[in-house]
Amino acid sequence: MRNPLLAPEVRELLQEGRTNDLLSVLQEMHPTDAAAILSALEDHEVAAALSLLPLQMERDVFGYLEPDVQEHYVLGAGRDRVRQVLLSMLSDDRAEFLERFDERVRSQLISMLPSAACEDLRRRSTFREDQVGSFLSTDYAVLNPSLTARTAIAELRRQAPGKETIYYSYVVDKLGKAVGFCSLRDLILARDDQPISEIMKTDIVTVTADADQEVAAKIIRDYDLLALPVVDADGRLVGIVTHDDAVDIVEEEAAEDLAKMAGVTGDSAGEDFLAEPVWKQVRRRAPVICLLALFWLFTATIIKGFEKELAGNSLLIALLPMVMAIGGMVGSQASTLIVRAISTTSMKATLWVVLWKELRVSFALAAILAGIAFINAWLLQRFTEADRPLDATLHIAFVIAIAMSADVLFAAALGAAIPYFVKVMRIDPALISTPAVTALTDLTGASIYLVVVTLLLNNH
Repeated sequence: MRNPLLAPEVRELLQEGRTNDLLSVLQEMHPTDAAAILSALEDHEVAAALSLLPLQMERDVFGYLEPDVQEHYVLGAGRDRVRQVLLSMLSDDRAEFLERFDERVRSQLISMLPSAACEDLRRRSTFREDQVGSFLSTDYAVLNPSLTARTAIAELRRQAPGKETIYYSYVVDKLGKAVGFCSLRDLILARDDQPISEIMKTDIVTVTADADQEVAAKIIRDYDLLALPVVDADGRLVGIVTHDDAVDIVEEEAAEDLAKMAGVTGDSAGEDFLAEPVWKQVRRRAPVICLLALFWLFTATIIKGFEKELAGNSLLIALLPMVMAIGGMVGSQASTLIVRAISTTSMKATLWVVLWKELRVSFALAAILAGIAFINAWLLQRFTEADRPLDATLHIAFVIAIAMSADVLFAAALGAAIPYFVKVMRIDPALISTPAVTALTDLTGASIYLVVVTLLLNNH
């Protein structure tokens, strides 16, 4: 909370009945700050404070209240007051708010709404949560192409109190189809008698209601829009997606991708780490971890198969974890970078282009890491087996360096190729999580290391 010391003062003003003073204080604040203060009050105090505010400010402050405060207020208020609060909310905010309640309470709240609002909620329920139609706003400004600039500004003044934004106004024909749009700046700069049909821009960018939310966010970003109009299959305007919705989408998708890449299953969007129950975190994190633990049986079997070759050579055993860990890290880096490139750009390069780019980087990494592996092997052997001849020591160190190089190159190629193949199959590349890539590179890394050192040392 930004102003924790003001909460007692607000309570004191309420108790003393100095409502005019309280109203003046709240009106001077940003709705976020006012909501932070009211969230620290008791439910009846929140209700009393909100009742003092003008309708539009009450709506804005209510939207920033803590979720539990909102729910307690709605459940404790009278039917008329609840109906007024719900109707004062923007359509997308109202739909999101009602989703917090269980089916029984939600049905009771929806029954208080007029038929138009109920129909809006029903229509939203026909879309998936990740489709534009489920979260679009129907509170947009509409103009008739026959209006003049002066009458259009007057019309916007009339519509403004109930709209989410008036910076863009959408021009529709008699069938409700979007034929253009006007910015508020265009209207102010136009001649008073200039018709909207001459002012509006007709190169309107739209998205359909059944489109994925990531598509809408990308269009808003690429075209630098404040709002994106949403149309139905017949081209009729049905809503808008605002830039703040795009920010929420990007944050949600980033959190979802991060969870997938960390091997966390299930829906984690909006979950607070400390507030989420322990059993739920275990349920989301255990499946991938357990699967990878079982996968390690294959790696252990491979290592076990080289038991005779490793017998008596503690150095090879000692450096095996380092080689596997480095390979896993290189593979994870490659996979993460490719997934990031796929998520943030429309990457259309062929597999060979992707591999060639990654291999050029990994060649340099392999050279550096081979040098480090050589020094590690040489130092370990000189300090632990000082009686071994120098040429034999250098040979073993050189072989380990070659094994490290081979592991790094293969791990980089594997980490880059897997997300690419998944993208081609139209599966979310983030599903190829870091633990999965690490497990695969551990398996291949152990195999490459053991095969290389066995072949080269046995032939010496």
